[in-house]
Amino acid sequence: MTLVEREVELAALGRLHEECAKGRAQAVVISGGVASGKTELLHAFAEQVVQRGAVLLSATGSRAERDVAFGVLGQLAHGTALPGPAARRLLDLLRAAGEDDTAPDPSTGDPSTGDPSTIGAANARLLDEVCTALLAPAAERTVVLLVDDVQFVDDASLQALLYLQRRMRFTRTLVVLTEWAVPRPSRAAFHAELTRQPNTTRLVLDPLSREGVAELLATHLDPRTAAALAPVHHAISGGNPLLVTALVEDHRAAVRAGRPLDGVTAGREFGQGVLACLHRWGPPVLQVARALAVLGEGRGPALLGKLLDTTADAAAQVVEVLEQAGLLDGGRFRHPVARCAVLASLAPAERAGLHLKAAGLLHLDGAGPAELAGHLTEADALGGGTVDRWGADVLRRAAQDDLAAGRLDQAVRRLELALRSTTDDAERADVTTLLLRVEWVRNPSAAAAHLAPLLAARDRGALSRRNLLHLSEFLFWYGHIDQLTATLADVAPAPAGTGAEEADHAGARVGSLSFLHPTALPAQAGPGGAGRDLPTTVGLRPADLAATAERVLQSGRVGGYTFGTQAAALAALVYFDHVDRAGQWFETLLADSDLADTRAAVVGALRAEALFRQGDLAEAGRQARAAYEALAPQSWGIAIVIPLAVGIAAHTAMGRHDEAAALLRTPVPEAVFRTQLGLLYLYARGQHLLATDRALAALADFDRCRELAEVWHVDLPAPVPWRVGAAQAHLALDDREAAHALARQQLEHPALGGDRGRGVALRVLAATVPAQRQVPILRESVELLQAGGDKFELARALLELSNAHNAVGECETARTVARRAAQMAKGCQAEPLTLRLRPVRDLDPAEQWDERVEHAGMASLSEAERRVAVLAALGHTNREIGVKLYISVSTVEQHLTKVYRKLNVTRRTELPVRLPRRLVAGQK
Repeated sequence: MTLVEREVELAALGRLHEECAKGRAQAVVISGGVASGKTELLHAFAEQVVQRGAVLLSATGSRAERDVAFGVLGQLAHGTALPGPAARRLLDLLRAAGEDDTAPDPSTGDPSTGDPSTIGAANARLLDEVCTALLAPAAERTVVLLVDDVQFVDDASLQALLYLQRRMRFTRTLVVLTEWAVPRPSRAAFHAELTRQPNTTRLVLDPLSREGVAELLATHLDPRTAAALAPVHHAISGGNPLLVTALVEDHRAAVRAGRPLDGVTAGREFGQGVLACLHRWGPPVLQVARALAVLGEGRGPALLGKLLDTTADAAAQVVEVLEQAGLLDGGRFRHPVARCAVLASLAPAERAGLHLKAAGLLHLDGAGPAELAGHLTEADALGGGTVDRWGADVLRRAAQDDLAAGRLDQAVRRLELALRSTTDDAERADVTTLLLRVEWVRNPSAAAAHLAPLLAARDRGALSRRNLLHLSEFLFWYGHIDQLTATLADVAPAPAGTGAEEADHAGARVGSLSFLHPTALPAQAGPGGAGRDLPTTVGLRPADLAATAERVLQSGRVGGYTFGTQAAALAALVYFDHVDRAGQWFETLLADSDLADTRAAVVGALRAEALFRQGDLAEAGRQARAAYEALAPQSWGIAIVIPLAVGIAAHTAMGRHDEAAALLRTPVPEAVFRTQLGLLYLYARGQHLLATDRALAALADFDRCRELAEVWHVDLPAPVPWRVGAAQAHLALDDREAAHALARQQLEHPALGGDRGRGVALRVLAATVPAQRQVPILRESVELLQAGGDKFELARALLELSNAHNAVGECETARTVARRAAQMAKGCQAEPLTLRLRPVRDLDPAEQWDERVEHAGMASLSEAERRVAVLAALGHTNREIGVKLYISVSTVEQHLTKVYRKLNVTRRTELPVRLPRRLVAGQK
């Protein structure tokens, strides 16, 4: 047997034993926490005294035998060390006392006076005979009497031990008792009588120190591992030897299982050790431990007492016992495994009841929603009873915090419980609205099931103004446009006294919805109306909109309770060409670890649009695909066109027309085309059609944008510059006059926006005027696009500027500008621009083409077809080819059709890049 940090106590017992051998009797009381090593110390001492020839009598108190009179004395009498005559005499006395109903009972005190502190003459005679029998061997040898766990000894035996102590003073007798260290012993009179005698010594066993833990570990593990684990094992066990040993077993189990050991392993054995300590103490201590496990951290004895229907003082005493035993530290379990083990020891129904009772007490104590909701949901998970009426409101408020923090599963559990716990119509509507919002973040497809009960609540007038706005946003997302119109019609103006921040958010939400669906709110202007914060008329000032959007973004926690409003504000910054101002918000949103699922997909799609408007085509395409794939298509609702439109535009600009076409084959809800989102899609599709030589089809899409803008009385050229697209289509169809008019209208529009939009319009305008007028227009376009930050559009403008310089004979300037354009195009991965720029950039006046690189199929082309094919391969549009060769656009299209067939290609980007340009020498 190995004793750790108990050598001092063992030596003290040895010295006291030597004193007894000299005829000076001693009594020793050893106290310590549960499982602190008291019993092991007794065993070690017993071995020593037996080796020295002493008569060893031992007994152990037991909770089960506490009411059995003379139970411990009976254990001493039955021991083999007591000589035969003395043992028989003692047994006869105990048997007689047990069989004679009239025999005195020392535990009741003096029957003549009723004073329990005195024993009376009859009891004295009985105890005198008992002590005589016990002390008989002391005439020849030292008698050592050991009683373990004296706190469980029966009262009669305790009286006998006290009587013995008073009578043994000048005998060779040593009495050693062990007891639990408790702040206030339950048998105060016994302790007072025991310790007042001059021959009594007290020994206290403290928990093991860190060094002691290391020493104990070294008896089980190799020295290096023991030294490494000692600090953490000490902190978790509180120096309790039983718990240290349990941790060793868990460590060994982890090693056998091959689990990674990156620190202390507290598992099954540790949990069982904690329960073993608690069960040794009995029900009162176990109950307090369970109540602490249910309540959690930071709760005082007053609440513990109420939970257990006892006094705060009694609860405080037990907590102190648990502290001394190393199970608690500052009223908290030292390790989560300990708390889990204690909770698991409770029957589900009992545990649920404690959680419900704790929630009620904490509610009266003013606890916060999160703590109260935790108890209510735990009780529900265990099959608990009914939640009180206040519980539904608590659960709803806690779920709001969960939503903001990204704890979505927990929020759903709390809201479902709240919904089952209330019958109030307005409260059910509140809970259902929040449940819709949380489920939308987690799984928009599943969340759609909550729309029907909310629409029914709307029809009953049970939805508040705020919930009507929430419902409106989701009706838009799911494409229920008619219901959206009806719901917005029910939204009353903001009541008097509404705070500025709340009014901003409410106004922004109504404004964004009326912008996205212009016919949803016909004429609600003025304070709190549609036009207050996000104007939708032609008179819109984008600078004002950007300021409003940033004010909305700054007024709340990003990604939290107001995500829908913030997303709308962020979209406003992006689509109205304030991408630089949106950048910091993207970083904040995407860096937020709590942002998840649908919110992340929406932010990713908007960021893809921002990247596209900065000319980062490849990254825009990647992020659009990632956002699109983050949700199932049906979960996107009508917002699916946001990542689709960006992906189509990015792939088109990079010349990846097959990938753009694949995205265009994705079904989109018909309701999309009743919203502004439909315009984004139509414009992206039109640009793709234009790039793949389908100008008439492209013009139809741009005209559809125009028709919708006219019907809605909403004409905002920044998000969807349909006039620019239509002008490009007219140029491809050789209608320069129509193109010029459209480009001029775009430039003169009062809500055109920033530098980017104006720069793009100027580039298109330049293509509608004679060559000698193009250079100054394109220079201004380049300057604006440089300031606007769109590298792709800048590359396009530089290409046109290079062509314009070349057209007026400024070849060296043309090559310089072309090199810059090529650098920009390469950085954007805009392959079509790169192909168009390569000949212009590399061409030297003396350079001649190598006939050996001529495509094998060129021989099959006529002279006219060759000329058209060469210019098409260089990237010129049909209109430009017609101008250079003095033929109509229709003739160009006919020649290209024959060229594609003869060369076995399907579009101009597949034409051989190095076709013999000498065929068009001198053509301008």
